[in-house]
Amino acid sequence: MEKDEKIQNPDSYNEYEAVLVAAKLARKINDKRMAQKQQLAVEDYGKIDQRKATSVAMDLFKKGEVKYSFKKPTDSEDESLELT
Repeated sequence: MEKDEKIQNPDSYNEYEAVLVAAKLARKINDKRMAQKQQLAVEDYGKIDQRKATSVAMDLFKKGEVKYSFKKPTDSEDESLELT
């Protein structure tokens, strides 16, 4: 499988790609927050960024801070996304 490497240009981006990349990144952000909550005391939850994970992911994408690539699908598999 070949990878089509992309680095986000904040001035012009494909909205469809932005949604796919942001959704995958938002899941990673949310997983990281859940792990942090398990290690923190309840009174320290306020130290964790309270914005929605999707909003954080879209902001990072628009700023060009997200590198991503799409694998070229083979006949038997769908297109998939890898965040780097």
